Amino acid sequence: TSTTYTVRGATGTCSSTRTITLIVNPNPTVTAVVSPTAICSGSSATLTGGGALTYTWMPGSLTGSNAVVSPTITTTYTLTGANATGCRNTRTVTLVVNPNPTLTATASPTNICSGAGTTVTLTASGAVSYLWLPGGMSGSTQSVSPTSTTIYTVVGTSSVGCISNRTVSVLVTPTPTLNITSTPTVLCLGGSATLTANGANNYTWMPGTTTGSTTVVSPTTSTTYTLIGANGICSSTQTLNLVVNPTPTITASTTSTVVCSGSSATLTAGGGVSYTWTPGALTGTSVVVNPTVSTTYTVIGSSSSGCTSTATVIVGINALPTL
Repeated sequence: TSTTYTVRGATGTCSSTRTITLIVNPNPTVTAVVSPTAICSGSSATLTGGGALTYTWMPGSLTGSNAVVSPTITTTYTLTGANATGCRNTRTVTLVVNPNPTLTATASPTNICSGAGTTVTLTASGAVSYLWLPGGMSGSTQSVSPTSTTIYTVVGTSSVGCISNRTVSVLVTPTPTLNITSTPTVLCLGGSATLTANGANNYTWMPGTTTGSTTVVSPTTSTTYTLIGANGICSSTQTLNLVVNPTPTITASTTSTVVCSGSSATLTAGGGVSYTWTPGALTGTSVVVNPTVSTTYTVIGSSSSGCTSTATVIVGINALPTL
């Protein structure tokens, strides 16, 4: 405490005294607290000091009664507080830093086809509890069936309440919607048709294993063609029936294979439903011709389905005698 000291000095029998007072100033009663006392890595806490006039926090050489700190590891802070007389006192406080969980997140598979009903398994590890977004699902493993490409975020919490998050993407590839057209859709034996497809990026035609959005076919019988269209890993099929009608078996005959000059012959066709004769552009099952020279007649016969075939007949000419 503050004390007055007295000194007595003597010279032989003579003496005198003097006094001096030594003032003892009290050290400040310093207090130090931290709130909260434990944080997660990356978070902050507030240091608060009291009982003094000025304050210095170490480490960091922070000043002031309040200081916000974000240590990366558990740290003991020392507060030095000074009062108006310059007397000092110290206090320490420890801030515990808990590590955030080290999360892993996976999706299997990572690429699915739309409309296929494929289930994707999301899996996380490294924490004690998990929350998946979107969806608000909890648990380390989840089954999802997204309809479009989706980024899933998992928030993992450790046993002391620290959190981390990871993301995982599930790519949804659209399944192609195929469309097939044929020009024509009905053809005659020996004819060809052009098959055209759209709705995908790559195409394979069966039968025949031809590729491309367009293919030309010449089937000999009515045939169902199958198109496989693909967009990356996703594919779908579409079919088209191409009808092939047989060509008619046309016959041609004449009442006379040789006629006299100036006479006529009757030509008759069979095997079809309509007929056209050349030369002459005559029509009908039977036609009468008056050739002046030996002539080959061709008949084009059509079936009920519009398919055609031809037959020929020759009418020869005998000259009349010169009397």
